[in-house]
Amino acid sequence: MPLPSLMILDGELRNVMGAVRSLGHLGIPLMVGSSRPFGRSCFSKYVTNRFKYPPLESPIEVLHEAIIDRVRAWQPGVLLPVSPKVWSIIYAYFDEYEQLTRVVPCPDEQLFKGVSDKGRAAEYAELYRVPIPKTFRPKSQEEVIELCDKLPYPVLLKPRESFAGIGIRKVNRADELSEAICKFRDVPIIQEFIEGEDLELTILCFHGKSLAGSAYKSLHNAPLPYGPPVACKTIRNDVLMRMGIEFLEKLKYHGVAHLDFRVDNKDGQAKLIDFNPRLAGTNDISIRSGVDFVYMLYNLALGEKVEPCFNYEIGIEFRWLIEWWHLMKTKINYRTVLDLLRWRRVATEISITDPMPHIIIFYDVLQRVLKRLKSQNTEIVLSAE
Repeated sequence: MPLPSLMILDGELRNVMGAVRSLGHLGIPLMVGSSRPFGRSCFSKYVTNRFKYPPLESPIEVLHEAIIDRVRAWQPGVLLPVSPKVWSIIYAYFDEYEQLTRVVPCPDEQLFKGVSDKGRAAEYAELYRVPIPKTFRPKSQEEVIELCDKLPYPVLLKPRESFAGIGIRKVNRADELSEAICKFRDVPIIQEFIEGEDLELTILCFHGKSLAGSAYKSLHNAPLPYGPPVACKTIRNDVLMRMGIEFLEKLKYHGVAHLDFRVDNKDGQAKLIDFNPRLAGTNDISIRSGVDFVYMLYNLALGEKVEPCFNYEIGIEFRWLIEWWHLMKTKINYRTVLDLLRWRRVATEISITDPMPHIIIFYDVLQRVLKRLKSQNTEIVLSAE
């Protein structure tokens, strides 16, 4: 019998590519949607159907109509959203989607929104005694000013809802705070800046019971300094894994979660700095080391039994092509160049047998660069006039 099909949304994101290749290799029929005309995963040889929906800035009703139109037409067996924005669309019309397909396991909408808010996520962590950096949650700019002389500088101003480090600002002194806070549309949370090694956990839960997990450390981030990891290495850290499992169990979490920790150089303690209720951007390294979260989500959605999987290969190093942002955003020196050129025994998302996504990435980047150059030239001409 043919396997039930899977529709994956957010085909422009890097975490979708590994899932498409892994599941496509298993013979699962794949449909991929993207908000961009050149969503990389849409052009994989494993994709049977692809479609484009409107940009994510569009009204939620418009996005929903475009997505559900394809769901009705193609009737996928399972539906997998990835980005926070697309998940919000699915939650808003959940009953309608559930009548047409099976949505992969996910937390209830209230918990999803709660942990997506960095302030609420910090509250959950404090409630269940998960270490975090000192965190302040002002409700107005006036409260921020009142905190001015009480903060443990340097501090980070974080938008309550953001991902990939977008919008984070570092404030080193009290006299910088007033200017920095004006850059935010909504009042951000304020968190103590700690230095140390970044550790990542991805864990899959089924109604609070942990079924699978992988851990790795971040080697490089891009764009610097607060962007997501673009080079990682799998590690074994039983203490950290146990902390993550117990935290998600107390939350009665359902679905996949990605937890970012940083080991504080001051006290050696791993502290939670971010909670993402979705598939990790670094999903490729989990697949390569032996933990395929998307395949497990697919099977759970179909009501299949999934065996627990916490054993994975240690020492796997994975790099993504966008790591070259590290070179562009860092002071170039001999050691930096040598490290970035060290690709021996390093896994990457490059596939000789499935080259089209890489051609699409190159074409998409070229288009954006040309568009930016054209815009800059137009500005120069207008200013000259």
